[in-house]
Amino acid sequence: MESVRLKRFDVSCPKCGSGKQISVPDSLFVQKKFGTVKIKVPQGAVCKDHNFIVFISTKGQIIGYDIIDASVSLDQRETLPEDLIDLTLDELIDAFGFNCVAGFIHAKLFDYPSSIIRNEEFALDIEQLNELFERLIPPKYRNSNAIRDDIFDSYVFPNPNYYYTIVKQEHTDAFLINNRKLVIQVPWGIHIDFEKSILSNALSKKDKSEQLKYLAQFINQFISDVEFVQNLLENVKSIREKELMKKLKDKLIVSTINKNRILVIKEFINRRISKEVGSKIKK
Repeated sequence: MESVRLKRFDVSCPKCGSGKQISVPDSLFVQKKFGTVKIKVPQGAVCKDHNFIVFISTKGQIIGYDIIDASVSLDQRETLPEDLIDLTLDELIDAFGFNCVAGFIHAKLFDYPSSIIRNEEFALDIEQLNELFERLIPPKYRNSNAIRDDIFDSYVFPNPNYYYTIVKQEHTDAFLINNRKLVIQVPWGIHIDFEKSILSNALSKKDKSEQLKYLAQFINQFISDVEFVQNLLENVKSIREKELMKKLKDKLIVSTINKNRILVIKEFINRRISKEVGSKIKK
């Protein structure tokens, strides 16, 4: 019996960010010469709680995701609600995807440029989206790089991947997503586990109207940790990561302090405060 040839793809749940490799029969791409192949990923295949759709081009490139039975679905509607600023965190993730929202939080906090690359059919109030993310950040660090709205003509660029390549070449330092919940480019070298963790914690709150408030509180706590470290560094020539971790644990009872937290704090100080101050943290 002839074995079925399979293509393997690394996919992420657009609802919770869980990732896993899936296998798709190669015959699906042979049979379809144009357009996209829609693969329904059942609950439990990638994450235990959600089922979703992954869109794959006939050339074998993932071009987007959608959440099944979501209240805001980019595959089923061409416009978001007019009052984008009033979305709950749950609705925001349904609209843009877990990894994309985590990336926007990181871009805003750490002052990276970012863009949503979309075709002309998808309407978006980019000012409201920027304001929604700005509200999550303490006033002192607001008004960093604004999220840009990058529109391409689907008639001129019927293959969006070609347009993505152009944009990536022109904006190598930017965080880029498309309007199908897919991260196109990540400019930073560190993992954004911190952002994913606070998103998951905020989403676990039963009262959806309070989730964004909890998210803002987690970000405020992080900034508080940063300011404590900044004050500490101003009075020393240098400090080892292990020693800094101990001092943080002694002072900050609520926060989770580990090596990754120290690296994130150092990265924030380097980008938003002073590289000279950040360089005092030694391995």
